[in-house]
Amino acid sequence: MFNDSTIAALRRDFPYLAQCTYLDSGATGLAAPGTGAAAAHFYDAMQSRGFDGRPDWMAMRTRVEGELAALLGVAPDWLDFGSSSTDVLNRAMQAVPVSPGDKIVLAADEFPSVLAVAQGLETRGAVLDLIDIPDESDRTARLIAALPGARYVAVSHVHWETGTRVDLAALSTACRTAGAVLVVDGVHAVGAVPVDAALADLYVTSFFKWTMAGFGLGLSVTSPLLRAQMTPQQRGYANPAPSKLLQPSHVNYPGLAALEAALKYLAELGWEAIFERVALLQCRLADQLRAAGFDVVTPRDAAAGLVSVTVPDPERWAADLAKRGVKLSARGAVLRIAPHIYNTQADLDACCAAMIAIAGHQP
Repeated sequence: MFNDSTIAALRRDFPYLAQCTYLDSGATGLAAPGTGAAAAHFYDAMQSRGFDGRPDWMAMRTRVEGELAALLGVAPDWLDFGSSSTDVLNRAMQAVPVSPGDKIVLAADEFPSVLAVAQGLETRGAVLDLIDIPDESDRTARLIAALPGARYVAVSHVHWETGTRVDLAALSTACRTAGAVLVVDGVHAVGAVPVDAALADLYVTSFFKWTMAGFGLGLSVTSPLLRAQMTPQQRGYANPAPSKLLQPSHVNYPGLAALEAALKYLAELGWEAIFERVALLQCRLADQLRAAGFDVVTPRDAAAGLVSVTVPDPERWAADLAKRGVKLSARGAVLRIAPHIYNTQADLDACCAAMIAIAGHQP
């Protein structure tokens, strides 16, 4: 649990917070302290020695793989790196077997990358079953109801617009009962809530949001059962046939160095304390906005770090809030607000006050 002195010290690590009320970690988290120096250290202390630095950067990779495996509840050999969650999702789904008529279940409002990758499988004969989600509280149940006959189910662990967290354990059990492969985009979950990636057959993420490690690095987590069925389509010296590895060449080692620094920073704060803090801020903000009369679409009992609020013309609202020093994102029909560990009750109060003021000026 974070106390006042911990939060005060933590905020000093993020000088940008003195310039605005930053509530947009769901878009991009503020860089964790030490990430830039760690990336520079790769160049200055490892690659500066050319190939002779390889033992050091390979040792770093092994350390990071161990840290990620522990965080996600899997073995290190489940992991493959890429340049982004979209990149690793494409590599993985290009490698899985698809037969004509195979049914792929996903929500009609899925994240564009997930939808695009699924649509790519249509060229191999797959048939998409796009599920409407009229009520956020039923998101998991509606996906489960569509499972009969499905070969694959693709879902965001936390929905990019509404902030709804699916019940991954229930969905995993239902998929295994139905014989369906569960594919999960966890980019809005990892670092914000506890994640058991072993519940999925394939779990993908990146590290520029809640893990605050910047861009250029993605991760896929593949179960041994699914990996055995894969035929990678992107080949290179790192995964020559008949290898089942999805990564064909070098990982982004400077990005890996930044990620190691971010993970170290967060682990020292304590993952349980981080998850508790994010949940507390999310719940408080959602309750404040509901009390002020706003339509919060994120379900109380199925939330992660995001608070999504329906407003008229979200882009205009986001711009007006930015003028008042409150930074968040417009996504579709909602404002998406994402407090992180560096935010305070004062930040939540400032956001609510600004939204109430803007609402009072709306025609």
